[in-house]
Amino acid sequence: MIRLENLTKHFEMPGKEPVIAANNVSMEVGKGEICIFLGPSGCGKTTALKMINKLIPKTSGKIYIDNKDTDNIDPIALRREIGYVIQQIGLFPNLTIEANICVVPDLLKMDKQQSRKKARELMEMVNLDPNIFLKRYPRELSGGQQQRIGVIRALAADPPVMLMDEPFGAIDPINREVIQDEFLKMNAELGKTVLFVSHDIDEAVKMGDQIAIFREGILEQCDTPDEILANPANNFVKEFVGSDRALKRLKLIPVSEAILPFRMAVNPDDPLGKVADKMRSREAHIAVMVGPRGRARGYITKEEINSDQSGVVSDYSDPLPGTIHENDNLHDAVSQMYSHATDWMPVVDDDGAYKGYITQHIIASLLGEAPRKRGDRIT
Repeated sequence: MIRLENLTKHFEMPGKEPVIAANNVSMEVGKGEICIFLGPSGCGKTTALKMINKLIPKTSGKIYIDNKDTDNIDPIALRREIGYVIQQIGLFPNLTIEANICVVPDLLKMDKQQSRKKARELMEMVNLDPNIFLKRYPRELSGGQQQRIGVIRALAADPPVMLMDEPFGAIDPINREVIQDEFLKMNAELGKTVLFVSHDIDEAVKMGDQIAIFREGILEQCDTPDEILANPANNFVKEFVGSDRALKRLKLIPVSEAILPFRMAVNPDDPLGKVADKMRSREAHIAVMVGPRGRARGYITKEEINSDQSGVVSDYSDPLPGTIHENDNLHDAVSQMYSHATDWMPVVDDDGAYKGYITQHIIASLLGEAPRKRGDRIT
């Protein structure tokens, strides 16, 4: 969808050597992917982004969007096909939220009824009630709410490509995480191709299908988050992503992909002898007691059963140490385990139904496996 070939930018300085802001950058981002541009201040990531929509003219190289050479596209026409979001948001203070969202559709003379309908749909997608907010002015919204409007304004004309320059950088951590989640959910539905400048490695790991790491205008590495964390290309990348990169990898793996392949669910009135045989055949150490609708209610260990097999499960069950949702990630699971001082955790779904359990051992073993692309399943 977006291809950069030897993209270079030199800033000429009177009486001085030119500053090389981008040095032969080559990369490709597929349709519907999110690529995060990452690196220290002054590394060239924002310059590379702005060359794509011609806000900064390139010195040399090629930029292709959907296999079209952007050299042959008028800058204004190009920008109308690309959504652009900046940290400063840039809402027009004298226009209502509805008018702000519909600025580009109105410039393009799109059908007014359709563009207003689209504005309402986009507001709902970022959890802002259109009946409450559309007629308000930017000053009547919080910073986080304004940032959401900035994002959906870039989507209002339905552009295939979005460029985002640290769009969530000025938002407090709690609201930033909420907006990140909403954006990922929204883009999963809309399928935009997104290039996203960030300074936050955790944000990049969470949001990116690819991460492009820059240093002094050079693209040091461009790959999946898991590959970069597992196999940094050089010492600079290794130091940039941090010494805790193994723990960061856990954020890429959903709990559902690491559930042990046996469930070992038992009922409160199951005889202990029967449960002991079941656990022995499956080499299980723990069995989770479930209620009539499959909800996890407690657990029993092999040692407790071996001490007396004359009763039923409910006579010897212990309270659960906690639960983890199947859609959470393994980083969340490890955090929960340490909070509850346990080395295992039952996994449940939205209804609290027991799905299996995970252990610290299986999580540790996953860190030693080859990097996987986002969405690959564990086998």
